[in-house]
Amino acid sequence: MIQGIRNSRAKKHIFKHNNLEQLESLFAQYPKSTPKLIAFESVYSMCGSVAPIEKICDLADKYGALTFLDEVHAVGMYGPHGAGVAEHLDFDAHLKAGIASPPFKTILDRVDMITGTLGKSFGVVGGYLAASSNLVDWVRSTAPGFIFTTSLPPALMSGITTSIGLVREDIESRITQQKNVRYVKKEFGRIGIPVIPNPSHIVPLLVGNAADAKKGSDALLNQHKIYVQAINFPTVATGEERLRITPSPHHGKDVCDALIGSVDQVWKDLNLKRVPQWEEFGGHCGVGSANPVKVENLWTDEMMKLTNADLNDNVHNPVIKQLEVSSGIKI
Repeated sequence: MIQGIRNSRAKKHIFKHNNLEQLESLFAQYPKSTPKLIAFESVYSMCGSVAPIEKICDLADKYGALTFLDEVHAVGMYGPHGAGVAEHLDFDAHLKAGIASPPFKTILDRVDMITGTLGKSFGVVGGYLAASSNLVDWVRSTAPGFIFTTSLPPALMSGITTSIGLVREDIESRITQQKNVRYVKKEFGRIGIPVIPNPSHIVPLLVGNAADAKKGSDALLNQHKIYVQAINFPTVATGEERLRITPSPHHGKDVCDALIGSVDQVWKDLNLKRVPQWEEFGGHCGVGSANPVKVENLWTDEMMKLTNADLNDNVHNPVIKQLEVSSGIKI
């Protein structure tokens, strides 16, 4: 996204993280007729926070802007069918409709452009853009990154198609991941390991300096055979260095317990700050704050009770109408 914005040479403003008041003040500088685009993510991968997508769409409508949402860290894991957070926000409607469109304009419909990856949850390679046919044709016809890239081979496209189908009809894997995430966060909280609070599947452990973050990552790998990346500047601000963990549906209790025990030992060996020490410090990144903000998980307890049998039959036996492009060729 950043590179694309740079390459566009368009004038840009950077608004503070999820700060809608500042975003609106930036919009107010320009007439509604001035072309504008808001580029943002759904799940922010280094802190686990989630964008207020509906409110951003409201501002876009008010000030005449397009919306560009990157769901790269959410697809496969949110929404009844894994389409991402935009689908998740109208969960019941999409659950009932399956792969069909609900009978009203959803948040998913309101976003002009959505991008995502075919790696990560889908386990293949590549990415996608979902938008109106006119916007997709415009990108196909003008984007140098697309025009000068070789098409993916048919065998890979077949694998991607199969993977999307498998992910779409397996809500139980999404729920299992969330159960593993909840367990890890709860156990870390019990022993005072500082988890930066968030409503998503990301488990960021606050360290607070680059040297200790690197030492912690090295110790987990060399002593405990667990690979956890250290996240330093410029990915996060100086002083907010962390270890970033993402449990999967396959990380059951035994694996999670091994991780928790290993992290606990590393925190002891390196004498890293736990929650009480961050409280004495006055709190940082939401850890140890005097007035903590209550975090509501995106996956509610009711959603966590669903099974694959609760999905619409059209998800398990899809009939998908072929798309057409401006050339008239069906794809």
